[in-house]
Amino acid sequence: MTWDIPTTDDTPIWDTWLSAHRMPSLAVADKLGLFETLHAEPASADDLAARMGIGSEPLKALLPMLSALGFLVPRRGRYQLTPAARYYLLHDSPFYWGHAFPVSRTSTAVDTLLERFKPSRDAAEAPRTSDSWESGQVSAEMALNIARIMHSHSQPAAFGAARQGDFEGVTRLLDVGGGSGVFSIALAQRFATLRCTIMELPTMCERAKQYVADGGVAERVDTISVDMFREAWPSGYDAVFMSNIFHDWAPATNAKLAASAFAALPPGGRIYLHEMLINDEGSGPLAAASFSMLMLVGTKGRQYSFAELAEVLKTAGFVEPSATSTYGYYSLVSARKPG
Repeated sequence: MTWDIPTTDDTPIWDTWLSAHRMPSLAVADKLGLFETLHAEPASADDLAARMGIGSEPLKALLPMLSALGFLVPRRGRYQLTPAARYYLLHDSPFYWGHAFPVSRTSTAVDTLLERFKPSRDAAEAPRTSDSWESGQVSAEMALNIARIMHSHSQPAAFGAARQGDFEGVTRLLDVGGGSGVFSIALAQRFATLRCTIMELPTMCERAKQYVADGGVAERVDTISVDMFREAWPSGYDAVFMSNIFHDWAPATNAKLAASAFAALPPGGRIYLHEMLINDEGSGPLAAASFSMLMLVGTKGRQYSFAELAEVLKTAGFVEPSATSTYGYYSLVSARKPG
């Protein structure tokens, strides 16, 4: 069945779905003593991590969230408290709100977040959804559930990316970690001459085939079973597409994924990264910052800024990185392999 982009975007759904991460983020920052530390002296994420003895990557998820909520503001790369934080979040303030936080502090979400900020992690750390992809083992039941979730929250954005993204000249597209195939389906429905391949683990490929058939594009969208971390990526494609992939992983892993894409593409080939972007100053926006906190709990990554993604792509050898707002909170980052 062929669908078109909805006439009303899905931002209210995103706002409601992601709102659950606001109070846990505030409670974790309070528990860590983050506001007292910044009150003593403003700091960048890296400097603050060193001062507090915690990892900088979790802070790069938390600090934009606290900024978007109105408790921090970045100035010249350093975060400092807003008046609201000074009045209500410092332990020695007569207006300190933290005594109302204990229920949130004992919640599973807060406990899991606090685990992510420990400087050394062990086997007792809460499992992450990304662990299955990292191991290359996704059960049939998990594949079914993940495909349903991803297809549900990605379908409007997929039509937006197909309509607003620049795919001129692309004839063969490799959809890496394509899940249900929602983006390949939307692209194939939009561009009659485009052929797409969904590259996934075996169980996910089986789920994607049904979605592709239902989308009426089975003659131009196929699947290939490849472990993106352990096996060579196929060649013969003039574009690589990855939606909500980089936000699952730490920068070092994303550098490897970008390098694999660069090696698989011919000269002139393009890479597309579909993500919610943190703004370059690291102060939000709220939806992307909330999504980043969800990623901190469920994966090894976070939401990145355009500047961060562009740097990863340029380091891999790509040129001319650009970003286009596509639909709702999403943007499409693209770059080209020279030649």
